[in-house]
Amino acid sequence: ASTNYHGGSLDSRGGHLDPLQLAHGIAALSAAAGASLHANSPAVKITRRSGKWHVRTPHGDVLADTVVIACNGYLDGLVPAIDARVMPINNFIAVTEPLGAAAAQALIPDNEAVSDSRFVVYYFRRTPDHRLLFGGGENYTSRFPADIAGFVRRHIARVFPQLAQTAIAHAWGGTLAVTPNRLPFVRELEPGLITLGGYSGLGVVLAPYFGKLVAELIAAGRSPGFDSLAALPVPRFPGGRLLRWPTLVAAMSMFALRDRI
Repeated sequence: ASTNYHGGSLDSRGGHLDPLQLAHGIAALSAAAGASLHANSPAVKITRRSGKWHVRTPHGDVLADTVVIACNGYLDGLVPAIDARVMPINNFIAVTEPLGAAAAQALIPDNEAVSDSRFVVYYFRRTPDHRLLFGGGENYTSRFPADIAGFVRRHIARVFPQLAQTAIAHAWGGTLAVTPNRLPFVRELEPGLITLGGYSGLGVVLAPYFGKLVAELIAAGRSPGFDSLAALPVPRFPGGRLLRWPTLVAAMSMFALRDRI
């Protein structure tokens, strides 16, 4: 997965959180538990062979009894059944320079974390060091804006016009994935081939819990929680994989227009 950063990101205490350090920490714990890790080895094809799953990578092949596909928006083109229901989109976040306690409190007096009622949602909060952290703006291509800070600034100004000229300290983006009805797509597509994704913007909350349910399924052979998720109806995008992009862009544009009326 790749993330486009300008500056960095902030943890809940207002300090800097290095995503590479976090990834390295998770990798170290996994290796200590006996996992074999192979970086820069993207799966390019998954097939069934002699009762096992065969995962092809550019540098070698893997045979496995169970394959968990948990790449969410970074999966496009690998499994047709997933492509039909899960589509990657890009979302962006920015953090202002410190505004001062009084100015920050004037934006959100009671310091709530805010998510509005728009269909193309905005979400924002104050940070402990009196910045505004603001998420808003999406695109539906494989490219990020050249100026992510400027891209998000336009959305900030719609909600807080007084911040239109405020300096942006950090801005970044990432690829998430949506489904047609915004319900997660969690299935055992075939015996031993498990997929979970399509969190539609709620992956930070949902993905760790879903991972626990998948672990239960693999370890015990069953998981009532996983079965409940697998029963959620997730339809295919109209028009199949080739037409899902223009269909979603048209639909999102219509809802974005409705948001502005």
